[in-house]
Amino acid sequence: MTGKGHRLTGLGAAFIAAAIAKTAGLDVFLQTASALVAAFSTSLPDWLEIPYYRKGVRTGSLLKHRTYTHWPWLWVGLIYWAFSIKGPEGAAMIGAATGALTHILADAPNPMGIPWIHPRQRIRFGKKGWWRSGRYETVLVSLFTVFGVWVWVQVNPDNPFAKALTQISKESVKQINLALQPQVQNFITHLSSYIIF
Repeated sequence: MTGKGHRLTGLGAAFIAAAIAKTAGLDVFLQTASALVAAFSTSLPDWLEIPYYRKGVRTGSLLKHRTYTHWPWLWVGLIYWAFSIKGPEGAAMIGAATGALTHILADAPNPMGIPWIHPRQRIRFGKKGWWRSGRYETVLVSLFTVFGVWVWVQVNPDNPFAKALTQISKESVKQINLALQPQVQNFITHLSSYIIF
């Protein structure tokens, strides 16, 4: 996924982080703080590699790309730890880890792969990954956003905003379906080309 795509997944990451923060027992203020941190942390794994530039072009980084900073278990562990810390620190940890996990999941289909098991051993889907960075970004960003809102609504069923979102979503699903149907169909066709029946 491109940098722009990662930033756009921040909306879905924000809703997911708020839901996790509520599950951790944090108040509404800290849930909101966690959501804001998540929204701005969707490029965190790339930033933590400490890139260096020459004449405005990235020429390398202190940590090898997609190794330790892209290892999902590091970020899952941070969320687990945040449940015991609570407070503003816990909210920030949940937000940062959720944003980072969103980044990692968005990178997973790329040919370079993700270090699913060991931080220095990348695994990709299929022989060449499913697609290159930038392909199907609109679909992925939409999926992250819809999933994030859905998770948040599930955790907050009595929230008036959640009730309004549910009502609006029921009425607008047809509109969204019509707008995204061609891209989703291309996405499904592309994925099905990797499945052998």
